[in-house]
Amino acid sequence: MKEPVSTEQLERRVVIQSTIVTTVLTILFLSLAILFWAWSSPDIVNDTPVGWLNHYNNYIPYVLEILFPSLTYVFLTTTVINAKLGFTGVRAGWTELIIILILVAGITYAMFGAAIMAVAIIAMIAFIGYLYLLQK
Repeated sequence: MKEPVSTEQLERRVVIQSTIVTTVLTILFLSLAILFWAWSSPDIVNDTPVGWLNHYNNYIPYVLEILFPSLTYVFLTTTVINAKLGFTGVRAGWTELIIILILVAGITYAMFGAAIMAVAIIAMIAFIGYLYLLQK
């Protein structure tokens, strides 16, 4: 006869599952951002999906350049918050959120430039505001 699973084991299992899912989504969106950056090279842009998107609408690549780093930030932050709370029992603080924001903003600047980074930072700060309101 099997013993019932304790609620602590169930909570730990849920934390591990959500950490794995958010880690996979973080890697997915970061990979898409890197692919998009590589496809935007002036030498090959016309033969890539970025060139095709530019052909249909010039604004779609800009939206995707903002979306990919912003979603990377959202899922990376969620991963850090869940992992820290689940494994140490301590809630993640503002320091973690700001460090991740600076890291993702730096990567965005290096890949897409200052204008895209500025708009992505606005989206990331909006997510921080959402997390702040969620606490109350």
